[in-house]
Amino acid sequence: MKVIHNNSPYMKVKRFIKAVVIKFTGNFNYEKVVILGKQRTGSSLLVTLLRSHPHLELKGEAFRLLYGNSCRSVWNENFGKKLPWLKYMGFKLFYNHPDDSEDREVWDFIKKDTSIRIIHIKRKDLLRTYVSKLIAEKTGAWRSSQEKKGVDFKKQVEIDIEDCIDNLRNSVQVETEFGIVMFPNHPYLELTYEELTTDIQGTMSKVLEFLGVKKIKVNSPLKRQNPEGLNELVSNYDDLAEALRKTEFGYLVD
Repeated sequence: MKVIHNNSPYMKVKRFIKAVVIKFTGNFNYEKVVILGKQRTGSSLLVTLLRSHPHLELKGEAFRLLYGNSCRSVWNENFGKKLPWLKYMGFKLFYNHPDDSEDREVWDFIKKDTSIRIIHIKRKDLLRTYVSKLIAEKTGAWRSSQEKKGVDFKKQVEIDIEDCIDNLRNSVQVETEFGIVMFPNHPYLELTYEELTTDIQGTMSKVLEFLGVKKIKVNSPLKRQNPEGLNELVSNYDDLAEALRKTEFGYLVD
């Protein structure tokens, strides 16, 4: 498959044409959607799948870094005039966003507007989430469009067991606080990494139905990055497993 880079002449022309169409025919007749979650839970896969639908426009982590701007200015920039056939505009928002500012007004905007649809993606295997994040931090590879086979020992990480257990407990607490409890009056859909990766089209059919847009086959260039067993990815897996069996997270290693 030929890769078209974002700054290629083709993409520049495409963006120019889009800007002209929006200038003369654009409107605000679209709804808003927020992909809520945390790193390594399948949010990038979900966003790229949604982007392949012609009536949806999804940004990435629009509020991760404000670079000195306010949440209000970033919000207004993202929710300006759009193509006339667009049904939804949205972005990813992680529990800790923004990372570089104390300005948390984006959360207030979402809470106040109960028409905004919330898609909350989680990962049942909290240990995999933790290990995947460590590997991404080590390798610098946060996503991949190539499926790799075999064990890559360069990815192997050693786990700080105490930090791991603290992280797992914090994850349970945060996922609860930022879920339906925070948005009880919003249209709300919860899905998991496991169901998305096991049955992409079936799960996305449910997502598209939730958004009220035409059900079509959607696609993503992203591939799973760490298919190996945890015992292959974690150098001190045996010690980790023994420690976790003494906690409420024993089910993650049994």
